[in-house]
Order: sequence, then structure tokens, then C-alpha cells
Amino acid sequence: MSLSVRPLTQSLPSYSLTSDLLGFLRCGLQYRYTRLSNLPASHPVQMWYGQFIHAVLEESYRQVKEGKKKTPPWPQSVIDEIMDRIDRRLSARNIQCWDDESEKLGRLRATAAVNELGPLLFPLINQAEVRVRGARKLPASLKGIVTLNIERYEMLGVIDVVTHVELFSKKFRNNTVLELVVEALPSDPPEEFEVIVDYKGMKRPEEKGSGLWNIYEWQVHTYASLRKTLTSRPIIAGVLVYLNELVPTKTDFMNLRRAYREKKKDIILPEFGSSDEKLLMGWKAKDAHEKPPLLSLDYRLKRAIRVIPITDKSIDKSLKEFDNTVGRIEKCMADEAKTGQVINSWERNADHEPTCEACDSKTYCPEYKVVNSPKLPGYKV
Repeated sequence: MSLSVRPLTQSLPSYSLTSDLLGFLRCGLQYRYTRLSNLPASHPVQMWYGQFIHAVLEESYRQVKEGKKKTPPWPQSVIDEIMDRIDRRLSARNIQCWDDESEKLGRLRATAAVNELGPLLFPLINQAEVRVRGARKLPASLKGIVTLNIERYEMLGVIDVVTHVELFSKKFRNNTVLELVVEALPSDPPEEFEVIVDYKGMKRPEEKGSGLWNIYEWQVHTYASLRKTLTSRPIIAGVLVYLNELVPTKTDFMNLRRAYREKKKDIILPEFGSSDEKLLMGWKAKDAHEKPPLLSLDYRLKRAIRVIPITDKSIDKSLKEFDNTVGRIEKCMADEAKTGQVINSWERNADHEPTCEACDSKTYCPEYKVVNSPKLPGYKV
């Protein structure tokens, strides 16, 4: 008696918006080593920084939601307790900063995010850390590259914050974040709507239309597409919060001053004659360790918050970009399987210096020109 063999279980290839898509678009080769091969970074400062501030904001909001604490601002001792707790959680997962100055800056920005952004954002939040998923047809260009019986791929993502706004509710009056959202929309919003918020542990990109500017824009649109299947309320906008703008470094301050002198049109600059303009142009550092003054919160929020109007047309465009990127990843994997070579099979990108600086593969990456061979400790390039 012959027995039939159970057919192999087919699973959809899954792609995360942050770990896969954004990781690949930053640099395909780095994505290959850190994501697919799970090689831990030797200096995971960027990983610690992003997860640390996200977790501090999430924990702070949870304290408010559960009624344990009132809406910020809070005393520094309260925020220190939360930050220490988050730091211990990350250390247990071997995610540590290993750099005192970077950790100090991360804590300053986390404090500013809670005490300055929190009072405006927390009242708007309906849900935090919202997991979304969906499925899409594989691009036609992948025919014959991936498993023939698989025609779709899975999209995964985690939305940092979903807000539910009733426009004429008293509790939303005089809210700077909501005002910035409404001002950026091409038409009047409905009385009730949702806004997707995503935190970015980086400064605002200096050039509109640059790689990271476009990448994060269609990330928000893709989140909106997946969120639409879970709510009946219209999603009118996405908000990117560039957390570094809340506490700029001296380098950030000097770059902003240079942009003001050059009158760059695509950068949000302080108005002529304003107190921010006087602070920006009048400050003179006496030594390399002197901190620049903090510009007004209203101005820093304008730089920190980027509002992206969302329409069905813009969502469709972003989903096509998602499909295209999945196709590029699958092609790189197919090329590696065919040739047995890693570096030559994967796309590389050395245009974003912070990404390269944190990469352990830069010493042998053919695209990276600043460092092309290992150096002794303390050796300056």
C-alpha cells in the first residue's frame, strides 16, 4: 500500500518596513550582514539610541495611560528612573551604548522628548506600538527567481503612535502638534480623523527629495495602507518626529547657522529679527566643549515635526515603491545563491556617512572610500 507524501508547507516571504525595507535601502550589503546573517554590531550605538528613546517614550506614555502619573513635564528624578529601567532592559539583551558622550546625549534627548513633546503628543495618542500586517502580490519581475508556488509576500510593521483626533474637542485646543498637522494639509480635515506618528532618532534631512527624505515618506504611506484595514476613520496624515532636533549638538547648531547665511530655501530657518535668529547668529563658542543655546520650543518643534498628507493616490505610489524594493532584495539573494559571492551580489550605498560610520563592513566595502583598511586603535584617518 502506497502512502502519499504531505506536500511541503509554503510560507510567505515576510518583509518588515523597518528591519528589511529601510535597512536594505540604507545599504544592501550592511542589511545582508546584520539582518540576514544576524551578525551583531561591534559598536551598536545607533541600535541602542533608537531603541532607548522609543522605549522611554512608550514607557512614559504607559505611565500616563494607566493613571500612575499625570501628563508631563515631570521632575528629572522621575525620568531618570524610567531611563535607568529601560537601560537595564536593553543591557539584558546585550544592547548597550559603550560611549559615555553618546549615552549622555541620548538621555538629554529622551528627557526633552518626554517633557517637551510629551505634553503635546500624549493627549492625542489613541494607541501606541500598533502592529500591522498585510499581503501583496510579488512583482512580476520576480517570476522564476523565488519559489514558483509563491505569488505573494507579507508586509509587517509597527506604528509608533496612532492618534484619534476629534478636531473640535476642547482638549485638543492650542496643541502645537495638531496645529502643524492642520496647517500642512491641502484642504480642511474632517471633524474626526487619525494621524500616524513615527519617531526618528535622527536630525531632519537637510535636503528635500533626498534618499532618506523619500524613503521615510513612503514608509508612512505604507503604514497608512495597512492601518486602513483596521479602522473606519479616515487617515489624513503621517507625522515624522525627528527627535534629534529637540536637543541639537554643536555641529547641528553650526550647520543650521551656515544654512541661514546661505538662505537655503528647503530648510526651516528662523525668521529674520526673531529671538531665535538672534540666538543663532549671535552665539560664539569660546571653546570646543561649550554647548550651544537652546532655541525656542516652537521653532524646534517646527524642525522636529514633518507632516505628510496622505491620499489614496500617494498610498498607491508608495506601495509600488515597496514592491520594487522587495524585488531588489529578492534579486540580490538570487544572485548570491547563483554566484556564491556576497559583496558583488548586493547593492551598496556609501552616500549616508552615519550609516557607514556605524558599519563593521566598511573596511572592505568597495563603495566606502574614507576607510579601506583596518587601523590600529587610536589611529586617526
